[in-house]
Amino acid sequence: MATYITRENRRFGPFDDIQVLAALGDGTYLPDDLAWRDGMTEWEPLRNLYSTPTMPPPLASHASVAKGSALGDDAGLRLLLPVGRSGWAIAAGYLGLFSLIVIPAPLALLISVVAIRDIRKSKSSEHPKHGMGRAIFGLIMGVLGTVILLGIVVTWLSQRH
Repeated sequence: MATYITRENRRFGPFDDIQVLAALGDGTYLPDDLAWRDGMTEWEPLRNLYSTPTMPPPLASHASVAKGSALGDDAGLRLLLPVGRSGWAIAAGYLGLFSLIVIPAPLALLISVVAIRDIRKSKSSEHPKHGMGRAIFGLIMGVLGTVILLGIVVTWLSQRH
């Protein structure tokens, strides 16, 4: 029986059962991808049509992780690697760290605000960004460094006059 599969509004097929099972096994298609066969009234997830032990797990399978599609969704990987993280948040974290030497503190403050806005804006998108902790760290360190920098400048100016 011919099976058709759809993903991202694109239709593939027809496939026979062996081809579909092989594609599920190698991660080409996922259990949540929709499928249709002759006689069906609606498209259904592949897992409803093929429930065999060869089917990869419904969450981040080894194949989808290898392709990079689910890396940003795995909290454990986000601790080790900066996947799925806002580039602004990474920059804010490092600038916050360097703000201990005071000079880049205002830049850390500015980049942190941009990072927080970027992360919040991405929450409604298909691939939300992470890294709020780094952005907050950059913000706090940027504020502290900027206050220290302003104190140094005010002290220096008051001693000059």
